[in-house]
Amino acid sequence: MGSAIRKLEMIALIDTGVTVLGGLSQFWDMWAILVRMVAPSLDTPTAQVRHTLGDFALATVSIADYDASEVVEPTRPVGVAKVSTPASSELTAELDGATEWLGLSSDEILLGALTRTIARTLGDGVVAIDVASGRGPLLDAVPLICATARQLSSTEVLGSVHRALAAGSESASSAASDVYFNHIGEVRDDAEPVQDTPSALGHILEVRVYRTDGDVHIDWWYDTSRFAQHTVTELSEQFPLALYEMTSDALPPF
Repeated sequence: MGSAIRKLEMIALIDTGVTVLGGLSQFWDMWAILVRMVAPSLDTPTAQVRHTLGDFALATVSIADYDASEVVEPTRPVGVAKVSTPASSELTAELDGATEWLGLSSDEILLGALTRTIARTLGDGVVAIDVASGRGPLLDAVPLICATARQLSSTEVLGSVHRALAAGSESASSAASDVYFNHIGEVRDDAEPVQDTPSALGHILEVRVYRTDGDVHIDWWYDTSRFAQHTVTELSEQFPLALYEMTSDALPPF
């Protein structure tokens, strides 16, 4: 008799746990939809969206070191410069293996790593990114969540990127976002060297990803009047660590 009662109590406890987890999942889905709706309208760092599963607030991340109003300062050079993340066969193998294991495109994984890199280097929040890749036309101002590992897991980061890209669209707006993710893909031997072609679309930071000789290369083109070199260098150094985190810790499906 006592055994039967304990069994019934255990079943009730399991049912309660399933109900609670289902509720949390519903809250997460509602929050993700809310972020996609309101993030484009977050114009100032004081605007906030509260994460339903934590205490951190999502605000627009201030990407640049210097405001646009400071560009005219004569002591600050105006131009475009480049910092590169060193290419490696290990990084390429990690990315290729993760695309197969996770069932995601390489640009989704790379963007996940970019958001983690921004969170670690510049702060957490939402960043609007123009996205160009082989998946289709340029997506304008895709709102992507930049969060640390304590705020969102790698799986949650990639899931957020996956949903944001699926909801992204072209825009007739002529204004460029501050950040441009340009996933070129494989570069032919007879093509113009993309590593030598400065960004010219009006973004203050372009993350350019391409392949030559089978390896993935990441170049960081930046407006020297808006960034200090050490900031972009830090971004380039943190990116491989964030990419390894995405490829090693995330779990399918999405």
